[in-house]
Amino acid sequence: MISTNLKELIRPVILVQKIIWFIIVFSILFYIVLLYFLLGGTMVNVASAGYGLEGLIYILSGALAAGSASYYSYSISDRKLRKFVAQDLDIEQLAKDPRTSEVDDEKLDKLNSIPNVEAKIYSLMFEFQQSITISLLLSELIVIFGSTLSFLTGDFSRIVPFAIVSVILCIWMFPKPQSLIKRIYKL
Repeated sequence: MISTNLKELIRPVILVQKIIWFIIVFSILFYIVLLYFLLGGTMVNVASAGYGLEGLIYILSGALAAGSASYYSYSISDRKLRKFVAQDLDIEQLAKDPRTSEVDDEKLDKLNSIPNVEAKIYSLMFEFQQSITISLLLSELIVIFGSTLSFLTGDFSRIVPFAIVSVILCIWMFPKPQSLIKRIYKL
């Protein structure tokens, strides 16, 4: 379906996306384990953190969950993909090394050897990486709020609903570039 040159070009980008995903999921699990050991893993009946603060944490976490899901959905929506594919593409800009801003001749040759749609797919992978990173970070903030609430109340169980939502969002947002590429070809 896609050329060998495109596979070689996008392999590092896909690897970075998956590494970011694993780091975020690991950090969510780290918060859970850390709180378990800090709070002894016991579920105690302690005073609330204050209805105002607790309510604010739940509202902010809900807003983060909705924001993360909405932003991710929008970033991979057909409308967004059509708009991205319709844009003009600067192959030379794509071939620049981000560290030195100099054109990488080998990358430029590979980009010139692939069809225009594949060059746009290569460019889209960077856009997708940015979108997925922002979405994952928003979902990680949910568990951070949950850990804050657990820490303030001294009740480990308070993190559980936040962690569940955060992990579900992360699983849903696991990088699936192959399905994104298939959708580009269908558009």
